[in-house]
Amino acid sequence: MDANIGFDLGSMIRNSKAKTDYEKSKLPPGKYNYGFSVLAGYQPFNWFSVSGGLRYSYIDPNFHLIYYKVQPNFYINDPETDDLVYLFANFGNKINRTAAKNAGFFGIGIGAIEPLSKRFGHQFQVSLDDQIIDGESSVFIGISYGIILFSNKNL
Repeated sequence: MDANIGFDLGSMIRNSKAKTDYEKSKLPPGKYNYGFSVLAGYQPFNWFSVSGGLRYSYIDPNFHLIYYKVQPNFYINDPETDDLVYLFANFGNKINRTAAKNAGFFGIGIGAIEPLSKRFGHQFQVSLDDQIIDGESSVFIGISYGIILFSNKNL
């Protein structure tokens, strides 16, 4: 499970260019995005894992989005070290009814897992996500913190 917050990188530029009320009404919703994800995963190799689950994102009072999410991770440091550093990609699509008719996201990032015990650790991630709502794209830079539980894997 992780909690995340993001900032729309282009919102300052779009907001400053919109002069009329009509132009402002056509802007994508929200410049902040926050929420949480719950994922379950499998690590078939010491350099690769894949997880899937649900992601909730709050963008605007009318945009409470629930996505299915898939996230493959590629571990880039020696697995014998204490901290696991990884590159990841993530993508998903909206599964609930909300003001957005069609919504999805994809992104890339880097993260680290710090073990606290044999089967428990926490993770930190920095990501760059492209969130597409009804054909309008917003690029978010985000950070997240999560707690990791392993059932059959010793950290």
